Amino acid sequence: MKRWGLIAAAGVVAAGAGAFALIDPMAGVGAGYVAKVACSEIFLAGRDPVVVQKVDFNDISPVLERVRLNIDQANKSVAASVAGLGRTKAVYRDGYGCTLVRGDAPEKTPPLPPFAGKPLPEALAGSPTMRNDTDYDAINRAIDAAFADEAAATRAILVVKDGEVVAERYAEGFTADTPFLSWSMAKSVTASMVGAAVLRGFIDVETAAPVAEWRNDEARKAITWNDLLQMQSGLAFDETYEDPKSDVSKMLFRARDAGGVAARKKLAHPPGSYWAYSSGTTNLLQRTLRETLEANDVGYHAFARDALFEPIGAASFVLEPDSSGTFIGSSFVYATTRDWAKLGLLYLNDGVVGGVRLLPEGWSDYVAKPAAASDRFYGAQFWLNLPGADGRAKYMPDVPDDAYLMAGHEGQYVLIAPDKNLVIVRTGMTRGREPMPIVAPTFGAIHAAFR
Repeated sequence: MKRWGLIAAAGVVAAGAGAFALIDPMAGVGAGYVAKVACSEIFLAGRDPVVVQKVDFNDISPVLERVRLNIDQANKSVAASVAGLGRTKAVYRDGYGCTLVRGDAPEKTPPLPPFAGKPLPEALAGSPTMRNDTDYDAINRAIDAAFADEAAATRAILVVKDGEVVAERYAEGFTADTPFLSWSMAKSVTASMVGAAVLRGFIDVETAAPVAEWRNDEARKAITWNDLLQMQSGLAFDETYEDPKSDVSKMLFRARDAGGVAARKKLAHPPGSYWAYSSGTTNLLQRTLRETLEANDVGYHAFARDALFEPIGAASFVLEPDSSGTFIGSSFVYATTRDWAKLGLLYLNDGVVGGVRLLPEGWSDYVAKPAAASDRFYGAQFWLNLPGADGRAKYMPDVPDDAYLMAGHEGQYVLIAPDKNLVIVRTGMTRGREPMPIVAPTFGAIHAAFR
């Protein structure tokens, strides 16, 4: 999140009912952001509350420094407000992480029994299984440089070649057992869930998305699953994080039903004709997927676990829902670096693990196919590494064109490089500058280290 200049300190103390009606919802976005992130980092990721409060909300906005937290360890909840305004609370539930309470209590969700994960084989430097085709010194130099850049705030780097871990490092306070927040890498998880539903015959991506709000709207009824996946729905949606009144801010931190925010938006462009990044359409995908699965008597809340995570042995994945019980598939997924890598490996193997197909044949090619109006930088909830038709440079100059990414705010990445059967996971808290120009040289140096 960037600076929210519209929430000024003077506004917080403004008098009058009109000012309160305007300021309280805006304060609620700031309080909601802090409560939600703090709750998840403390109770899901298991981090020290003192460290989370000291580190995780710096350099975003002076307003967040005014947020006051009440951490309830016994009930696993976090309450927050800005000078008494915008009061909100996030509650933790086993298997589901943290949910902001909006309106009535969060919808009850079924228990998700834990399952045992599967280890990744290791070929680390100095081990008996170290690889002959790998320049470990070059990889270590690249990782050294990444962690030496304090402003980049790298938290983890994991390198997996041919399904084997060849390098792994964590910043102080983080380990291989720490679940990391996805931010928008969650969008690729949503695409994976849709793919699993396509495999089972519940969805055809070329057909219209069955959204209840559009039943009597001929124009919006034409929006397909593919339009939503490729972010070419044509729906108006304000993705401005600096503005607490924007659609995305209200959706993530004020709305009870995140998908409904996009469902209620009007068309700004004909479907399929215009590309615009929209977390709203991803949450609408999740809500519509939920309705589709439940219409087919399939348990929505266990679907990702049963169809994807358990088969690939990724036991740490947690998808966090909104108060309506639908996963916030745009932004709030947690998993360890090794489990993020396992999802990347599933795509390297065209959706097959252990001889069992989990995603449709060709789904990896589908998500990496450029959306027509995106200038070749976006596929279906994945970012691409192709140069633009108008001369735009690739995001990662030293990585091949066919590489693609799960990508999230502040530099969360899972790089999938098919040419070398390579997955690289990078997490961090890169603020104040664009993360990709900082991380791309690391990716390029590691990619080149495999002969």
